[in-house]
Amino acid sequence: MSFRPSYFGENIFFGENFFESKKIFAISEPGFLDNFAGASTAGLREILINDENGNLSFKIEPKKREKTIFYAVKSGENISKIAHKFGLKISTILWANDLNAKSNLPVGKKLKIPPLDGIFYSVKKGDTLSEIAKNHGIDLKKILAYNFLPKNKIAAGDEIFLPDAQKIFVRHVPKKKSPKKIISRQIQQKIFSMETKIRRPTKGILTQGFHRKHFAIDIANKLNTPIYAAAGGKVVESADGWNYGLGKYIIIDHGKEIFTVYAHLNKRKTEVGAEVKTGQLIGLMGNTGNVFGPTGIHLHFELRIRGRKVDPRNYFN
Repeated sequence: MSFRPSYFGENIFFGENFFESKKIFAISEPGFLDNFAGASTAGLREILINDENGNLSFKIEPKKREKTIFYAVKSGENISKIAHKFGLKISTILWANDLNAKSNLPVGKKLKIPPLDGIFYSVKKGDTLSEIAKNHGIDLKKILAYNFLPKNKIAAGDEIFLPDAQKIFVRHVPKKKSPKKIISRQIQQKIFSMETKIRRPTKGILTQGFHRKHFAIDIANKLNTPIYAAAGGKVVESADGWNYGLGKYIIIDHGKEIFTVYAHLNKRKTEVGAEVKTGQLIGLMGNTGNVFGPTGIHLHFELRIRGRKVDPRNYFN
């Protein structure tokens, strides 16, 4: 997670120059840089003022950044340090540059740095601003205020910034559909549901169900509660780290385009390439990754069928 210092004050180095300031400035809003970012990075500004004796002198004060900038990675820096430097969440930097926590950051690599937390979104055919705002759970006014869209219009292929939004998977549905196709898909899904059965991956309390902003279910229990494979298959992903907020996670391929995802684990008990059986121990419950608030220690469990996330509760034995 990012950390934003609450102040900057006397005798602080900024870049290659040394300034003295007796005034304490609060830095509490997104878009400000921290004490060590440097005036040249646009987090601070220098202004000329007349002192008590009528002489001109420099004054340093914070300046809120309003535009996306590009930042060259310096020696010894990683995503966490860069996020700290700009007062942003780690996930914001990762999403803006299509990176993950394990991505290599060579010195000199240019990173896209938005002025505040959020995501960049590529407009799809048929999208409207109101639908984009609704799907991402943010106020339409925030999108309009940041992007300065001419006549509030967008076109397919445009890239816009969504302040305070998080990365989600939204299934795009064309506006016009044939009733016959809708019925066909419903019947097909019902038949597939009858054929696909999985077991419950762990014991605990359901703290969050499947809905538009959460394409999974959360099952809470105490630390290191056993997590079991919901069905037999092959482990195709298994990793530690942040992983876009999933923390330590495992993905199992069950064949027939069916996958299950187990996230926020405290410990993994299997690796990529392992063949697992239904009910086999694969991990222990934890709270790694993007875990906050009342959910606490829990398993984030997803079921993906033919590239689409579905409610696992419809498929439990």
